[in-house]
Amino acid sequence: MMKKFALTLMILSYSLYAQTLYVMDNTNAYAKDGKTIVGTIARGTPGEEVGEVDGKIIIKVKGYLKTGDKKTLYGTKNLELPFITLKNDGVSSDTLEVALPKKELNKNQAEAWADAEFLYYDTCSMCHAAHAPKEHTMTEWDGLFTTMRAFAMPTDAEADTILQYLKAHATDGYATDDE
Repeated sequence: MMKKFALTLMILSYSLYAQTLYVMDNTNAYAKDGKTIVGTIARGTPGEEVGEVDGKIIIKVKGYLKTGDKKTLYGTKNLELPFITLKNDGVSSDTLEVALPKKELNKNQAEAWADAEFLYYDTCSMCHAAHAPKEHTMTEWDGLFTTMRAFAMPTDAEADTILQYLKAHATDGYATDDE
């Protein structure tokens, strides 16, 4: 009886202290043992801290599955933005646990997006006032950004970062730090 009580208390106390962490940049995702790189995880991906191993934090990421795609866990119902892309097939449920270096995680979602947000407003307000990301859907941002990219001339890496920021913060995106 006492063991059950202690176990229940331990589980409850851990769940009270479980916290959501956000990925700071597109980076390698490791297996739960913390040793093997299993794929990549996208900037801004939210995950619940579930443990620690080998100097890395294990997070549980919940997302969406695309029929027939065993390599990607998506961040949105429209399957537009991937959270995690694995090297090999392995996505069989809408939840994955991966390990990440502590420096790649932050408790503050806005900080995870800060440099991408700065890049967007710096690049896209050279000729006109930049629109708030929530003004458009992901599909609309695809078209708008493709049209405007020729004028702003960001590098390919900058364009990828800006579009990822815009889609994550779009009306149908997953980011909530601007609300």
